[in-house]
This record gives sequence, C-alpha cells and structure tokens, in this order.
Amino acid sequence: MICPSCNQETEEGKFCTKCGSPLRQQDEPTNTSKENTSETHNEAFQQEGASTAEKNSESSQAFNATLEKVKTGSNQYWNYFLTRIKNPNAAFKDNEQHLTNAIVTAIILALAATLFFYGLLNTLFNDAAGIFGGDESLSDYVPFFSTILKGTLIFIILFFAGLIANFITFKLVKHPISFTQQFTRYTGTLVPFAGLFIALALLAFLGIVKINIASMGAWIMQMESGGVGDFPWGLSFVTLLFIIVMYVNPVIHMLYTLIQEKTKQSFYFTIISLVITFAVIAIVNNLFIMDILMSILESIG
Repeated sequence: MICPSCNQETEEGKFCTKCGSPLRQQDEPTNTSKENTSETHNEAFQQEGASTAEKNSESSQAFNATLEKVKTGSNQYWNYFLTRIKNPNAAFKDNEQHLTNAIVTAIILALAATLFFYGLLNTLFNDAAGIFGGDESLSDYVPFFSTILKGTLIFIILFFAGLIANFITFKLVKHPISFTQQFTRYTGTLVPFAGLFIALALLAFLGIVKINIASMGAWIMQMESGGVGDFPWGLSFVTLLFIIVMYVNPVIHMLYTLIQEKTKQSFYFTIISLVITFAVIAIVNNLFIMDILMSILESIG
C-alpha cells in the first residue's frame, strides 16, 4: 500500500515502515460518516416515537371529549325528564332548544310501549305453551329485533297522529306556532307516560304484569252468558292509557294553545283537530298497520 505522508510503498499495518506516519487516517471519514448515519437514525426514531405519542394523546383527548359530551347530554336529559315528570306543565314553555330531548323521548316512549306489549305477548305465549305441554318460546316464531322495530314504528305513528292533526288545524286558523315548537311541547307532556311505559315493560318481562288466560276466558264466557264476572281492570287501564296518549293529549295541547292566543272558536277548532286525529289513525291503520300486525300474528300461528 502507499503511505499518504511520504508516498512510499509500505507494508500494511498501523504505521508506515518508511516514515512512521499512521496509515489509518483515510478511514476516519468513513467512521465519521457511520456515526452521522447512526445519529440520523436515532433522531428519526425519536421523531417517529414522538409523533406516535402525539397521535395517541390526540386520540385519547378526542375519546375523553366524546365521553364528556355523552355524560353532559345524559345529565341534561335526566334533568329534562325529571322536571316534566314532576311538572308536565313545564313542557308548554318548551321551544327549539329542547328538540333533541323531545326526539329522544319520542323514541323511548314508542320503544317502551312496544317492549311492554312484547312482554305481555311473551308471557301469554309461555302460559299457553305450558298448558299444552310445549317448550317453545315466542322468539322461535317472532323475531325479536324486527318485531320491536315494526312495533316502535307503529306506536310512533299512533302516538303522534294527534300532532299531525294539530299542525293541520293550526294552519287552518293561521296560527304562527312552528312545527318544531309544537313537537317539543307535545312530546314534553308525554314524558310521564314514557316513564310509565318503561315501568310496565320491565314488569311485563318479569312476568309480574301479564294477561291471565284463565281469568280472561272466564270473563268472556260469563259475558256471553249474560253475566258480569270479574272485570279486567288491568286491560281497561292499558286501554285508557292509550286513549289519553293518542287522543286526550292532542286535545289538551290544541285547546291550551288556542286559548293562550285568544283564538275565536277555540272549542270548535279543537273538535276539528280531534276528528282529524281519528281520520289520520284510521288511514294509516288501513294502509299498513293492520298488515304489520297480521304478519306478526300469522308468524305466531
């Protein structure tokens, strides 16, 4: 090899055999380059780690923010719910700011009513199966989720047919109230019934509230024979409950709003709204509600 200091040929080693100069100076840039490369890799790794940590921190913050919003929304709805349980008259002052709570209440009301009837039907089916020695359950014949979805749709239509009738009547009298304001106030007064249906649904699934086949059959037979028998108070209570939600609540809202605005002939316009409510329910019943109910009953049979 050639010595970089004296340019004389020398044997390989650490020092030149001619002048004694070190022979490894030409390798130093390479070592420096390797060190620089190693430092670059370390910096890149640290930057990547910092970026990953930052992303994880952002994801955690977003999740915490979402969780906090859910908690805040739940607390707000709970306060809304309790206020109208204690004093339903507070709903008559609701406005567009209560729209989200009103929508949640409408869904809860229809869903709870559906679950209540499903629970009654399930207990009735189990009792009948026990009498005839069967071990089937209602879910073997009626799919739970699809039935609940159909039932919820039916009850939303039935419970809010009066709202549609009121909206039409308000247009007839040229009342300035908006549909959103009608909806929030109408639904706000239904909060107590939503709570009641939730309780009834739980009791129905527990088998505490149920239709007694024997008592029902005995009452029907006594009625056919001209007797009185034990009146089915439970069934009458449920029927009255639905009448209040479907017909009485719309009448209260219509009459209250018209009187507040000092509308002439408030009484007659309220009667018109009630008639429209009957008509709307009859129309939707003939269009598809009966078809849905018949399909459910046929699946049981």
